[in-house]
Amino acid sequence: MSIDSVPRTFDATATRELVRDTAGKVGIVGSPSTTAELTMDVVDAATHGSLLGEMVYTAHELAIDDYLLAVGTVGEIETRNRWHEDPNMRGVLRVHGTLPHLSADGDVRTATMSIQAVYRTDRSSPPFAAAPREEGGALGMSPTTGQPIYRVDQPLVDGLVARHKDSIVYLGRVYRSDVLLPMFVRDFNDRATDGAFHTGIFGRSGSGKTAFAAHLMGMQMQHPDLSMLVFDPQGQFTDKNRGLPFDLDAWARAAGRRVLKLSIASDVQLTPDAALLLELLQHTHFFPLLGMKTRNENRAALTYELETLARGLNKWTELESAAFLRELLQRLYDNDDALSRIYKGKGGKETLRNALASTLGSLEDLLGEFEPVHALFRAGRGATGNRMSIHAIIRHLIEPSNVPRPFIVIDLNSRSGVKWLDDDEVRARLMRLIASTLRRQSEEQWRATGVPVNCSVTFDEAQRYASTETGDSELARLASSLVKYVRETRKTGVGWTFITQEIKSLNPAIYAQLRVRAFGFGLTSGTDLDRLRDEVGTPGSIELYKSFPDPQSRVEKSYPFMLSGPVSPLTFTSAPVFLEVFTSEEEFRRVNHLSVLR
Repeated sequence: MSIDSVPRTFDATATRELVRDTAGKVGIVGSPSTTAELTMDVVDAATHGSLLGEMVYTAHELAIDDYLLAVGTVGEIETRNRWHEDPNMRGVLRVHGTLPHLSADGDVRTATMSIQAVYRTDRSSPPFAAAPREEGGALGMSPTTGQPIYRVDQPLVDGLVARHKDSIVYLGRVYRSDVLLPMFVRDFNDRATDGAFHTGIFGRSGSGKTAFAAHLMGMQMQHPDLSMLVFDPQGQFTDKNRGLPFDLDAWARAAGRRVLKLSIASDVQLTPDAALLLELLQHTHFFPLLGMKTRNENRAALTYELETLARGLNKWTELESAAFLRELLQRLYDNDDALSRIYKGKGGKETLRNALASTLGSLEDLLGEFEPVHALFRAGRGATGNRMSIHAIIRHLIEPSNVPRPFIVIDLNSRSGVKWLDDDEVRARLMRLIASTLRRQSEEQWRATGVPVNCSVTFDEAQRYASTETGDSELARLASSLVKYVRETRKTGVGWTFITQEIKSLNPAIYAQLRVRAFGFGLTSGTDLDRLRDEVGTPGSIELYKSFPDPQSRVEKSYPFMLSGPVSPLTFTSAPVFLEVFTSEEEFRRVNHLSVLR
């Protein structure tokens, strides 16, 4: 009987393995290998493409239909050729450049595969008969040499995360790959989060920090019980098309949220506080117009006396600015004891009295400095209606609701010609007031109900306001307060996100509290690079991060990020995952099964 006449049976499993070997095999397990890091001997078919940073996997068989499937990232790749290393051959190489049949053909390429997720599966590759189960971040036994290693593809990812399909979102693709990177973007009441968590987004200017933040916030908005507050010093989240990859306001409204864009200059009513009123007046020309150009003991005494007089006026926030200022100055003019406390000498006292008399005769100049400050405390009509008190803003954020909770942006740009509102010290003082009110009210509600308030707070330009600055400035006081808040508010359900250009510019005590960290392009030198090495550990991951291209140098924008923390079911260890953020809103919506806005 001839071979051709022997009946053949179709082996589906063998056929699938053959196709997979042809399509995705990039190497085999080499030696030495451990349960956490494998040596990978690269196969010839994989040497003609890019492999650094690719996600790969291999399966270690435990028993029939029982496998440990390990997913990892390709790290450093090394080429060795023993003939090129032979001292006797180097003279030939010096003359001829290559060795016929030995150069290239004798190359041996070896890479490292750092394992970051291990699943228990019933097959060595998809499709799986049952949903895979998470086993941890390392193999229970070092794998067998010669075991094939494959590129991670979309069917494998879909199969591994099948158990999480209802909680998975996509902000982009695996770096240098067409595979969608599954991610967790949960709210703070989810059992898996164990309370609120804090996030840091780092990268040089133009690295895509805002694009990443917008995509992250877009998916946070799919959790209707999560309220959102943004401190916006530069106006990026206030102006619809100012550096954002899509219209975040329209996205929020499509999710059923109320959108409030509140200008600190015209829409927010500050808590009635005479001390704060006089504190803000220090940043204007109010005191120089009264003859006190420098901050000295006399000016401090005048400030105290005006503060005391203001406290004695009932409902001063309801008075017209001119009437309030006139009453304040008149009371000081008539109070000889107060004037004597400001100036001990007769000459200084008379000079101040004359300045007050002159000002009372014509309030116009002084009123021009006083009125914009007083307006911040009045309940008068602003750009979007009546000013909303800070207490009311926080109440909107944290009170339980049967409808999706609001998306609120505090615009810290003056936008009204009042330039002193753009001073970082003033902004820091106002942000501290709002943040402290949020901390206090959220803690009160949490203690009363036992339920976390579930609120996300985003700080843009955190290198200014959550920095390492020390001293007696408002910036230092705000940074110190934020350190306290990130430590205390996790239990109450308030999570903080800090967007900043440098790791070193963020207060170390805040950085230590961050559970999720996203690193964009540019953190490749000095203290920032040292922090990354401490964060990541594996040299291969650092080298891959350092290979990120500058997004501004490419015609087609590309925003790569290295992510650490519990962000993806493809990593259960401190090993990072590498993401390339979507640049197309349509694709972002399509892969997340969200309707397109009309």
